[in-house]
Amino acid sequence: MEHARFDSAEWPALVLRLGGAEALAASAREHAAFQRARGVKSATDVLRLALMYGPGGLPLRVLAAAAAEMGIADVSDVALLNRIRGAADWLEALCGEALARAARIHATTRPDRPISIIDGSRINGPGAAAWRLHLCYDPHGGRVLAAAITTTREGERLDRLPVTAGEIRLGDRGFPQPNGLKNTREAEADVLVRVTWNSLRLTDSDDCPLDWLELCATASAQGSVDLPVRVHKAHGRFAPLDLRLVILPKPPLAAAQARVQARRENRKGGRRRLDPRTLAAADHLILLTSLTPEAFSAARLAALYRVRWQIELAFKRMKSLLHIDRLPAKDPALARAWLHAHLLVALLAEATIEEIEALPP
Repeated sequence: MEHARFDSAEWPALVLRLGGAEALAASAREHAAFQRARGVKSATDVLRLALMYGPGGLPLRVLAAAAAEMGIADVSDVALLNRIRGAADWLEALCGEALARAARIHATTRPDRPISIIDGSRINGPGAAAWRLHLCYDPHGGRVLAAAITTTREGERLDRLPVTAGEIRLGDRGFPQPNGLKNTREAEADVLVRVTWNSLRLTDSDDCPLDWLELCATASAQGSVDLPVRVHKAHGRFAPLDLRLVILPKPPLAAAQARVQARRENRKGGRRRLDPRTLAAADHLILLTSLTPEAFSAARLAALYRVRWQIELAFKRMKSLLHIDRLPAKDPALARAWLHAHLLVALLAEATIEEIEALPP
């Protein structure tokens, strides 16, 4: 889609997909993205310019010339910059509306125990500028359920995006924080996250520290370890959270690769000695969950966790097809507009693909 102009033949259909010109005008006024026609005639033209700058890939000077040529704006590149940066909140709201429309469509089609995958991806801009795209992904429907774009100061959390009661929320090693786990459970959702031996302060059900070397040795000998554990917080008030720890040996090749990676990270950190627990843990998949052994065996948990790769593909599509990882803007408001323009197009493309796939052969 790079350098696309969102040409006149397709633009009216896209406007209708977003609710129509009148609804867009009202939404733009609400979010102070379009107050009066001054060089740019309408709210839909502001949106078109933002999309041409964002996923369209046009630099501001080229965009100003192209807009004049197409008869949709006659402003300088500086004025255009101010128009687009002023649309950041509006573009974020349009993303929220697109997600809400998709949720209404899929409200009756999600399974009784829906799976939601949580992950985040860092997006670097010029200089020290950096942002984080947070996604909640539905592997059953193959779509984004929720999204947020934040600065990197706001870390990855299991409860960063809205939690739905009854869902099973999957997260990788960056997500097992005590508060996020507890908040997700209090929202009546189950959790399944990958952990390392030092991700959290864990004890057994009698509040005794875990012997990770012994647990890993037992898992290697018996094929798995499955035990109740308690999650504690190092500082501050936190009632221990009762969960379940499952340890499974990795296939030999995966274990060897994990050991190589562990040694590499240890050298990168400037440490002379590698903790033997790190090497032992590298040979195993370690999962923390609220799902019961009666409903989810250790093998079933491992199979469920492998579904997580689907969100990696969602990020890869946004980066390889829309180039959302090529942020050119330093200015925070302009960067937010650029990023949300990309996210909006990704959500629209996702909805279009769903409609095409639903057509009879």
